Amino acid sequence: MNAIIVLGIFAIISMYLGVFNLKKWGFAVAILGGLTGLGLVLTGNQGDWTSLTQNMVSFDQMSQSYSALLIVVTLLIFVVSKYYYNDGIEHLTDIYALFFFSLIGGLVLVSYQHLVMLFLGVEILSIPLYILAGSNRRNTNANEAGLKYFLLGSFVACFLLLGITLIYGVTGSYDLTEIASYISQNGTSSLLIIGVLMVIGSFIFKIAAVPFHFWAPDVYQGSPTILTSYLATVGKIAAFGALIRLLNIGLINMADLWHNIFYVIAILTMVVGSVVTLSQTNMKRLLAYTGVANVGFVLLAIVALNDSSYSYILYYFLGYSVATIAAFSVYSTIKTHTNIDSIAAMRGLIVNNKLLTLTLIVAMLSFAGIPPLAGFFGKFFIFTEALKAGKVILVVIAIVTSVISAFNYIRLMTHTISSETTIEKIPLSVDYRVYLVASILAIILIGLFPDAVMGFLG
Repeated sequence: MNAIIVLGIFAIISMYLGVFNLKKWGFAVAILGGLTGLGLVLTGNQGDWTSLTQNMVSFDQMSQSYSALLIVVTLLIFVVSKYYYNDGIEHLTDIYALFFFSLIGGLVLVSYQHLVMLFLGVEILSIPLYILAGSNRRNTNANEAGLKYFLLGSFVACFLLLGITLIYGVTGSYDLTEIASYISQNGTSSLLIIGVLMVIGSFIFKIAAVPFHFWAPDVYQGSPTILTSYLATVGKIAAFGALIRLLNIGLINMADLWHNIFYVIAILTMVVGSVVTLSQTNMKRLLAYTGVANVGFVLLAIVALNDSSYSYILYYFLGYSVATIAAFSVYSTIKTHTNIDSIAAMRGLIVNNKLLTLTLIVAMLSFAGIPPLAGFFGKFFIFTEALKAGKVILVVIAIVTSVISAFNYIRLMTHTISSETTIEKIPLSVDYRVYLVASILAIILIGLFPDAVMGFLG
């Protein structure tokens, strides 16, 4: 709870920096706030708020691990934002504040013990993102993305709230432990199953899994790239953390129901996410469907959920997040200087922009699961756990869809390493070059030292 309070204070400070025209301090405050929150989480200094919160939130080991990952990835987003936003941009400090508020929602989502806090966490996470998606008011694509995300997100929130209401109506409680106890003693009913299906359906939308993935490509393409990076990483990590708490605590005695649902959803998500990328020509839409396919791989761990699944999902998301943010950063740099956003137009990027090309290639190879990069071991651990749980068919489908996805990444890399180019040399600052090199090394090191990384994440 201390981390949530501190992040809220830094969000308010960031807003007031804009009021007093101190935008130049926005980046420093964002980094300081993130590091302070991370320090509180890693040291377990969350304070004793049990009586005040009426046990509506639980800061256990799982909550601590997911919170740490959320803050680490948000800090990486802040670092990238320094190269995406310039000091003269309107409302810069308000943008940082919105990211802080959304992060707070993510921390609530991975720590809730009470379904009311689940709903609040979803809304606190989402409302700032609706605003950020349409924050570029002069861009019609951004306006469309923001409106579409807001309308669909609000619609799904209604289903989530109705599902929570039905669960409460049957069990008489919002507390996950009490809900599990009621189901254990009294079994299920039609109303309870409908309520659970509504809540699960809301999560399927939030993680952009098939069949509720359709919003992701449009919102990703139209939104500011920095927001797209955040949606693809922090948004999904928070949603998966919340989903695991719901399944493993509240609905543990309904495992047969949700197990079968996610078995089918995992297959559909892997197949659709991989196959549809074959027809994509826009870089952002390609990365959007890459995210959909990766959600399918993570759902394998949900289907085979056990104590080891938590750390493997954390590890997978760390490697995926670093590669995703690196890929979006390269795309953003190219788009800003050349107005290129199609895959074919990146032909010959390597001729004059070797570091950008290398970063993009390493990210794509990690997505494809090529050893010894982070993406390979992320998939390896999840596939291994699924095999131990007897999900052979799922693993076979996952391997086949991984090969299909790899074809798309190879297609992109082939364009970038062509000897023919019309792309001029893009100027890169020294610190941005350092960031790109650090991203490459991070993707490699996360893959080379998986045990150390998972030990750090808990």
